[in-house]
Amino acid sequence: MQHNLLMVALAEASKVTSPVSARVEVIIVAVLICGLIFELVRRQRMMERYAILWLTAGATVLVLGIWKGLLTTIAHGVGIYYAPSALFAVTFLFVLLMLVHFSTTVSRLWNQNKTLAQRVALLQERLDAVEEAPRSSAGVAASADPDEPGDGEALTPPDLAAQATGAAEVPHAPGGAPSR
Repeated sequence: MQHNLLMVALAEASKVTSPVSARVEVIIVAVLICGLIFELVRRQRMMERYAILWLTAGATVLVLGIWKGLLTTIAHGVGIYYAPSALFAVTFLFVLLMLVHFSTTVSRLWNQNKTLAQRVALLQERLDAVEEAPRSSAGVAASADPDEPGDGEALTPPDLAAQATGAAEVPHAPGGAPSR
């Protein structure tokens, strides 16, 4: 009796995991992923350049899921004899490539963030030094440096930004308003 129940359960399990149903499931998942990517781009939650990567991966999996002969040829060419396993191997390869791409992007952004933080710290230090100078001298002192203002003239934030970036001085009209 138990042996018969076990055989029936195995027969039912084999129906669920047949190659045709696995292909259908892969096709459905690929279509859902492509639809999700389009929706994320539409809602501006994903940039187009990253969407292209995901859509390429989804389209490749979709083509391999639909075109059984291509998947079988590729699978046998690389030594995989169960075609759905080759499909998951191709998917894994795409995910691996995307992870490498995203790792390089995160590394580049981290370096840019570090450089930006250093520049902000230098600007803050200069601003603090300029604000501290009139207080510490308790009077008006002429500056010996031709790049720094003299005769009691304090640097304004645009002057500090231009000085920090090495840009030319911004001409100012009387009263502190920029000239046109």
